[in-house]
Amino acid sequence: MTFRGEDLLLSGAWILGIGSLIDTIGQTQQTFTHSDQGKDLIVKGNGIEAFGNSLQAIGRTKLFKPERELAQIYTIFGAWLEAAGNSTNAVGVSIELNGAEEEGVKIDTLGSGVQGLGAAFEAVGAFLEVDSSYRELAIIGNSFISLGSFLAAIGNIYVLNEKSVIGEQILLVGSWIQVIGAFILLHAITLEVEHIKHEEHEKNPKNGNGNSYPYSYNNYSFTNT
Repeated sequence: MTFRGEDLLLSGAWILGIGSLIDTIGQTQQTFTHSDQGKDLIVKGNGIEAFGNSLQAIGRTKLFKPERELAQIYTIFGAWLEAAGNSTNAVGVSIELNGAEEEGVKIDTLGSGVQGLGAAFEAVGAFLEVDSSYRELAIIGNSFISLGSFLAAIGNIYVLNEKSVIGEQILLVGSWIQVIGAFILLHAITLEVEHIKHEEHEKNPKNGNGNSYPYSYNNYSFTNT
């Protein structure tokens, strides 16, 4: 069974939003308890986010159109960078839970920086896209995710310099900014997928037998674009 690009794109956006929320709940617990409580959720949240980023990258690749090559290359590359960054975050926090706190925080810091860079690439990719109802939302959403990720990296640097209280506060702010960005991006991608479906409908109207066009959710056909 082969999933279509827009299905993967939208699923990835939902998974990214859920993962970022789980991560932020864990970070909130950790910040307010001043303990390792919540780190399990942070690991799970980052892992889920990485999976969502990967689905988005694959979906974008399936939807690739030569006429928008540069914008799409930025977006696909950015999504894979985000997946790598979130995976690194998960590894770093797992190492912290196993007792090697300093090493784990350093790896987590690296992961946040890579994630922030990836989201920045996606924001640039959205900027280079043709004007649409979802373009500005995609720029804003990815920019929020990028800002939140870089704040998380800064927060970890404070933690490494034995300024844990302010570091945890910056981590919390960065985490919530990422959640906001993820759900703005989800709205943007929902609009984008609706636009893709509309374009497919225009190209493939109902046939003479009254059946829906091949790419309709009424038939839910899992074919390649």
